[in-house]
Amino acid sequence: MQLKRTVISLLFLLFYSVALPQESNGEKLFERDGYIFPYQLNNPDKTWKLPKELVEISGLSYLEKHRLACIQDEKGNIYIFNTKNEEIEKQIGFGEKGDYEGIEVVGNDAWVLKSNGTLYQIMDFPKDNNPKVHKYKTALSGRNNCEGLGYDPAGHNLLIACKGYPFTKNNERPDAGEYKAIFRFDLKTRQLHEAPVLLIALDSMKQYKNYNSMTSLGIELLAFFDATEGDVSFQPSGIAVHPQTGNIYVLASVGKVLAVFSGDGRMLALIHLKSKIHEQPEGICFSPGGTLYISNEGDDGKGMILRFNKNERK
Repeated sequence: MQLKRTVISLLFLLFYSVALPQESNGEKLFERDGYIFPYQLNNPDKTWKLPKELVEISGLSYLEKHRLACIQDEKGNIYIFNTKNEEIEKQIGFGEKGDYEGIEVVGNDAWVLKSNGTLYQIMDFPKDNNPKVHKYKTALSGRNNCEGLGYDPAGHNLLIACKGYPFTKNNERPDAGEYKAIFRFDLKTRQLHEAPVLLIALDSMKQYKNYNSMTSLGIELLAFFDATEGDVSFQPSGIAVHPQTGNIYVLASVGKVLAVFSGDGRMLALIHLKSKIHEQPEGICFSPGGTLYISNEGDDGKGMILRFNKNERK
């Protein structure tokens, strides 16, 4: 999959959504004609409450059967969580205290993303109790507020989702407040491509005047627009590439939505996440077979991991 730099108009989707039928579970805000979203995100198949070490879980990646590699956003540790016995079976230190936001397992190595755009390569981490660590400083910074890390196997790239400023210092634009961005880190060259590989436009609701014609589905979508600012409330917190379709799943804790994009940048679906199920969704990953996992920070309670099996219905 070779991604194209694409601008996605969410306002355009609003016009399409008013013509779509209302879903019985109310979670689908948009679904492109011909595409069927294969999960029910407000009805998890399995839920795990996490130990105190992972109250602030900020990212997770599939490791192997019954095992997920997890991080939390304050300590430089990788935690191997065993879903069968529901406990942390191993803890691997890789760095000092910091704001760590994403993890992705690629081969025998783990890659961890810091909010300032720095990437850590933890080599052969499952077997080595004192693994070698390489640190890569990218053109991203704390201003970008990097929150999500995913792996694109077709292009052998890491995808970095930014919650904050959508451009690098060398490519600043006056209209930056209208966008959110996904960047690409090439694992062959170990370099960040400074042009966003996916640029998500946050269109102003001030352009939309005809509220009377909206259906209940269109009205639901209005919940994700900040009326005081006139813009979409959509701040990426996690990203993952589906292992079978190559579609890109972008999770947003602020806005409580999951957006699905095709490899060429077309939005395929926009899914509402109910707060009572997804208190603070920060991490997302897939098993090789397509089982979806979403992690939630605990805030005052326990951190959680939710599992969603693929819905095989046609």
